[in-house]
Amino acid sequence: MDYYNNSLKEAESFQEDFETDNTNFSADVSYYVKKNTDKVISLVLYFYKYSGGAHGYYEYVPYNINMRNGEVINLKDLFKNDADYKNILNGEIKNQVDKLEKEQSAEGIYDFKSINDNQKFYIQNDNIVIYFDLYEIAPYAAGVPEFTINIKKIKNNIKDNYIILFK
Repeated sequence: MDYYNNSLKEAESFQEDFETDNTNFSADVSYYVKKNTDKVISLVLYFYKYSGGAHGYYEYVPYNINMRNGEVINLKDLFKNDADYKNILNGEIKNQVDKLEKEQSAEGIYDFKSINDNQKFYIQNDNIVIYFDLYEIAPYAAGVPEFTINIKKIKNNIKDNYIILFK
């Protein structure tokens, strides 16, 4: 509702500034369920807004919820306490970035350094999908970069009570 109310105010302001054309402002919200089982639901809300210019802006907001206890799952929660989860995931992502840049003949287009403490992700099938917002690690033309990491590659570092979420 905050997004709706803020977008409505922004649209009204837009109309005051640009009275001659009422088609240049749009706001939209949609969602996609990435995984839905009796153990976990992982969904992503897509927020899009266009108010003129070359292109609109969009953001993806994930929700990963443990259906057994209703808790929101953060990336760090999935990993054993002694696992250096950032280093593990950073290595997987760096490998994928290198491969992408070679395939696209676009060396240096991605400016990936590390995931952050509140890294956005969702669960899909038996994968953790890490993604970054527009401009976060690449230009707009790259879209929202996503990196799929199969749980089998890192399962020794996942807490036993979370492995079941991927089955």
